[in-house]
Order: sequence, then C-alpha cells, then structure tokens
Amino acid sequence: MKEDRDFVTALARGIQVLQCFTAEHPELGTTQIAARVGLPQSTVWRLCYTLQQVGLLVPGREADKLRAGPGVLTLGQGSVASAGIADLAYRPMKEIADRFGVAVSLAAPSRLEMVVVVRAEAPTILRLALNVGSTLSMANSALGWAYLAGVTPEERRRATTRLSKALGEAWPEAERNIEEAREHYAKHGYVVNLRHFHPDVNAIGVPVAAPGRRMAMALNSGGAVSVATVEKLRGPIADALKALAAQLSALLPPD
Repeated sequence: MKEDRDFVTALARGIQVLQCFTAEHPELGTTQIAARVGLPQSTVWRLCYTLQQVGLLVPGREADKLRAGPGVLTLGQGSVASAGIADLAYRPMKEIADRFGVAVSLAAPSRLEMVVVVRAEAPTILRLALNVGSTLSMANSALGWAYLAGVTPEERRRATTRLSKALGEAWPEAERNIEEAREHYAKHGYVVNLRHFHPDVNAIGVPVAAPGRRMAMALNSGGAVSVATVEKLRGPIADALKALAAQLSALLPPD
C-alpha cells in the first residue's frame, strides 16, 4: 500500500488513546490502554504524558489511572454545539420522551460505536444506565443501524469493514441485522430494534443526515416493552422522531 504522506500517525494514535475513555470505562491505566489500542506500553506512556501536558488527560482517582480531562469535554461540546444541535435538540426530545413515557437519544459515530451526545428521559419503571457520553455498539443498536442506513454507500462500506474486522465470527449475524434494518428504513423511514439490544427494551431509530449524507448522526427512542409497544413505536413515536430528525438535519453543516 502506498504511504499516505499527509497522514500523521502520532496524532491518530493520540486520538485512539482518547477514544478508549468512555462512560463505561472512565479511568484506565496505560497497560489497559496499550491492550485496547494494540501499541507498545512505552509508546502509550509517551502519548498519555503528552495528552496530560495539554490537558486532555488528567490523573484518575485510583493510583496509576488516568481519565479524560476538561479539554476533551470542551472539544466534544464544541463539535455538537457548532451545528447548533445540543441546545436545540433537548427540548423537543424531552417533549417526545414525556409524551410517550420513553427515552430519546441523539448520538454521533465514533469508529465502532455510537456516542450519546444528548439524552432525554421520562420517568419509567425500566431505565438503562445511559447518559451523555455513553456508547452503544454500532452493529447491534437502533442508533447504529439508523446511522448506517443514513450515510452514503461509501461511508457505510468503510464502517462495515471496520465492524467486520472487529467482530470476527459474530459479523455474519450482525451484517444480516444491519442489512435488514437498512431495508426496513428504505420502506418505512426508520429502523426497529425489538428486544435485540436488551431483552426488555424495544426501540426505533432514524438517521439525522446533512445534505449529501456525508455527515450523519442518529436519533432513537425506546423503553420497556410494556410502555414502548410495537404499535406505539411504529405509529406516533416514529412520526415524532422522523419529524424531529428532519428539523435537526437542517442544522448539520452541508458537505
């Protein structure tokens, strides 16, 4: 393969390190990070040292652990706020959540996962431990399926190539689910995830795509199967979610 002279390997490795820190894994040691990114621990140590010097990583509460610093939060907020979505999405998301007794999330892609950037919930019996910054599998969630249904074929191929390499033997089943979701979206304008992500949760998802579909996010809504019934999800919730997605799509910068 011809070397890409414009590709900055050190920068890419630093980003890989930052992507290891999630809501589920807020603090990590360099040994853990090295195992996740597949780099020598000495290289990871230097990367982490540099990221600490610029404020993107800070010492964790546990000895020899690190966590994301305020600088990372600033970058994330800037990314979402630059499109005007964070401020404008929450209120209509909360209205949908309260009206139907469900949760509504807006998420952005990050390699193999979808990262929740805005979330609204109504008080319900079953609540998943999801917050802003939580990640869900792109291959197995309504958010991931909706995102993959909304992007360009080229971007979908790039994403599914990464997923196939990461999932290995589990990929054929995941690929079938993704393709079925894409076909459903083509017919109905949304994807459905019935008890697949969680045995007691039903959810639907819709893409939020800029003109040209090169930049895309995803919305989902779901809840306990007793509340988020199939009839309700396919009917009024789907209509509300599609209408909101159309509004938010206009806020994404065009290609």
